[in-house]
Amino acid sequence: MKSLILFYSFLIIGLFLNISIQGATLKPSNQKFKIVKISDENKKTRVYYHLKKNEEMVFSSIEDFIDDPNATYSIKVITRAKISPNSNSSKTFGIELSILEDGIERNKILKYKKGVSSAKKSSKSGFNFTQAGFWFDELKQIKDSEILIKLVDGSPELDVRILINKINYRLSDKTLMPVNKEKPYKVMYKEDVTDSTYKTSKDWYLLDENSDLQFKIFGPKQIRIFTRKIVDADTIGTYGFTLRENGKYINNYLYNAENSEKEAHFINDDTTINISSFNSFFFNIPDGVNYYSFESVENSAPILLKIQSYIDEE
Repeated sequence: MKSLILFYSFLIIGLFLNISIQGATLKPSNQKFKIVKISDENKKTRVYYHLKKNEEMVFSSIEDFIDDPNATYSIKVITRAKISPNSNSSKTFGIELSILEDGIERNKILKYKKGVSSAKKSSKSGFNFTQAGFWFDELKQIKDSEILIKLVDGSPELDVRILINKINYRLSDKTLMPVNKEKPYKVMYKEDVTDSTYKTSKDWYLLDENSDLQFKIFGPKQIRIFTRKIVDADTIGTYGFTLRENGKYINNYLYNAENSEKEAHFINDDTTINISSFNSFFFNIPDGVNYYSFESVENSAPILLKIQSYIDEE
């Protein structure tokens, strides 16, 4: 059965950002926590800090661990609990994560249920650690930011590690054209609803039950696929399309269509046609010459589609 995946315009870290694998490990600043060196599943020794009940681990002066205070950074919070190496069950644990950034505090309760892993202390100890619990977040304002971590009620003691990495955003370098000759449309929209003039987005192509689209793309490359639904007078609803790579089915994509708050529209034969706000996702193109076909799913409203390729920001 073909699965339907619901994508929103929210862009997920890792799909549209280039984050370096290596990063600095943050050190707690409020007190001296016990250092635990863990040999992980890849036989790499990593430094963790031991967190006990009723303790709060504070990470401040984060700017001391980075080289560009004006950049945006990802933080990766890793937690593990001790577990018997012969355990057949999982262990439940969790943390309260608070991030103070630019005077605003955001809080998360993170709970995990993890089984035993091959990770263990570098020195002989007789026990292993659970599989790691992960959480990614983002810091745009490094100066005076703080990260606070404490155990949730009922959690066992944990070992905590936080990595910080600079995010290198990707930039669009060009718009891709279909191999079949299709009429391009210009989408008009307002940057702000109070604006008196419209901005223009070029090279959108119509996708409906009578017209498929196909693109020839040289990889490796990352592309971003934008779509907008042509808005009916009576309904907004959902819309979707099928994506194929070199003739092979990839997936059906189903979107919620929302009214454009920026008065998005295009003009066809002197007729103004309203369209929804855009949805988008990123897709990685493998090496070589590849063909990508887009087909409207059954009962979908007509769609405008646009593809841009992306490069890493220098």
